[in-house]
Amino acid sequence: MASGKTLLIVSGGIEAAEAARRAKEMGHTVVVSDLDPKAPGFAFADSCLIADVYGPAETAAAAERYSRKIRKIDGVLCVAADAPVTAATVAQKLRIPGLPVHVAELACDKLAMKKAFRSAGVAVPWFAEVSTPQELQRIAIERGRDLVIKPVDSRGSRGVQRIAKVEDLAAAFMLARSYSPSERVMVEQYLEGPQVSTESVVMGGRCFTPGFSDRNYEYLERYAPFFIENGGDLPSHLPVDIQEKVRDLVARAAAAMGVNHGTVKGDIVVHRGEPYVIELAARLSGGFFCTREIPLNTGVDFIGAAIKLALGEPVSEEDLTPKYQHAVIQRYAFPKAGKVVAVRGEEAARAVPGIAEVVVTARPGDVIPPAGDKRPSAAMVLASGTTRELALAAANDALALIEVETA
Repeated sequence: MASGKTLLIVSGGIEAAEAARRAKEMGHTVVVSDLDPKAPGFAFADSCLIADVYGPAETAAAAERYSRKIRKIDGVLCVAADAPVTAATVAQKLRIPGLPVHVAELACDKLAMKKAFRSAGVAVPWFAEVSTPQELQRIAIERGRDLVIKPVDSRGSRGVQRIAKVEDLAAAFMLARSYSPSERVMVEQYLEGPQVSTESVVMGGRCFTPGFSDRNYEYLERYAPFFIENGGDLPSHLPVDIQEKVRDLVARAAAAMGVNHGTVKGDIVVHRGEPYVIELAARLSGGFFCTREIPLNTGVDFIGAAIKLALGEPVSEEDLTPKYQHAVIQRYAFPKAGKVVAVRGEEAARAVPGIAEVVVTARPGDVIPPAGDKRPSAAMVLASGTTRELALAAANDALALIEVETA
């Protein structure tokens, strides 16, 4: 039975809109905060707060005013935005469930996070802070160029590059540093092997991971030195014993980071049969992973469980136990760079059997930039089927129907 509580969702982006919709289905009042007055998530909100998603103090002040003057806010959730510090600051100010601010800050500092993992015996690639281009040059000579350079505290894949595919090390260093608010850069060993995304709920120190997706990097060489992901495959192709190793690693990483109650999103690489943590985010993922893919794949209402957790309501182990394993494929459309002239085929793509979702983000007049460290996508399709082959065929058929014409 719905409790009719009030939930604040930090981020009004299109991927967060699904969480707002689900919260309303559950009978809750939904408040969405975003700086963009035209944020898609506002369409599902009962109330809107115009506040910077990445401004903790600004959002917390707006939330406090709303909670005091209009309606008490009972919970806060950060969806598809790397802003756990904002959510934690709101939770602290309103004295509602949430991560401690220092844990959220640790989750946003990749260097400090890796140090915490290493101290706790959690497997991570070799890593080091890099202060100058000359130091990067020295490390590349000493350890070889099979390294990844990244900003210490940026969002997503921006500034992340594979050194083996870079010609100008100084330019790579400067690009990575330009994306770091604190102007700090780090490198880590590039480990060959399949990568997986995980989505977990931690309750009382126990970690449940119903979300488990193979990351699709079919364009790794085309977009080198950048890492451009083109969707994911569920269920994972990894052997069951390796999947269990990944789940155990994620649980130990969450504990090492201090997450005792909340959600964590894992980026894991399996190298020579052993999993290593690339990153662990203290938030819900974007890309419809937690809102659409996990329910289609397992029957687990993951976003519903996360909403309950944020509102301080009980979540049972049964709520997080997969009921089945249906094939789910997510893929993106990468058009040629240029100004969007026309977009065609969205409705035809939706009509393809097996298609669960089509999201076209490109609009006439938009500019598709050349591929770089940000995914140059214009559309996304989500397909499901009784087998991976059927789901993949549906995804490819739908993508083939979507035409984004650029000039």
